[in-house]
Amino acid sequence: MSVLTPFECAALYDRPDRTRTGPLVFEDRLVEPSGTTQDVLTVYNNPYASLNMKQQRARLPIYKNRDHVLYLCEKYRTVIIIGETGCGKSTQVPQYLLEAGWANDGRMIGITQPRRVAVVTLASRVAEEKETILGQDVGYTVRFDDVTDDRTKIRFMTDGILLRELLTDPLLSKYSVIMIDEAHERTCNSDILLGLLRKVIIVRPDLRIIVSSATLDAELFRDFFELNETDDHSRDTACIMSVEGRTHPVAVYHTKTSVNR
Repeated sequence: MSVLTPFECAALYDRPDRTRTGPLVFEDRLVEPSGTTQDVLTVYNNPYASLNMKQQRARLPIYKNRDHVLYLCEKYRTVIIIGETGCGKSTQVPQYLLEAGWANDGRMIGITQPRRVAVVTLASRVAEEKETILGQDVGYTVRFDDVTDDRTKIRFMTDGILLRELLTDPLLSKYSVIMIDEAHERTCNSDILLGLLRKVIIVRPDLRIIVSSATLDAELFRDFFELNETDDHSRDTACIMSVEGRTHPVAVYHTKTSVNR
């Protein structure tokens, strides 16, 4: 990121020999160099702004694992997905399942998040990628706000909402897949929900559980959901999948002094 004056920015933008991967995005700011105030423009070169939704989805790291995700969901009752932040697991996995026909029988694909903001944001993004109106094929439910209808096939919600739904529908008959995202948060609601879901899949072999996170003790969750008590691994009901790659650099900073907890 560089800071240029308006004249320097115009000269840079008008150069015919300069190649760009995407359109320039300008942001007005006020700075005070040497005690004076002047207007400057901050120039960002967004390499993805010129791509359509299909191309943007194909750039995500999880895209190359699409077939593998669908294969594991067909073979196992529970799939543990470990992926870097920004790899696309929260927005793409529900769409892969929808495209593979997991919601064709009138049931929904449910995704839980520990926070309301994440529920609304992810639902809006998936609806945009599917080019549908939020609340139709893709919707969300949080406390005091239900943006779904009878056509909804992908439903984002907080873990508390799904927990309350279990009280009235213990077998979750409306769902074909339940995805517990950000499972490493280990909230009270999510822990109770995971325990109840393990009991549900014993009665409903057709239900699929996906547990996803960026940082998670995957083997602990796999052992918890594993229903095979024999030495025959061909009868295993839970597996672990790792997604490599991220869409943005992550910097790690270390404190110079120790932190007391």
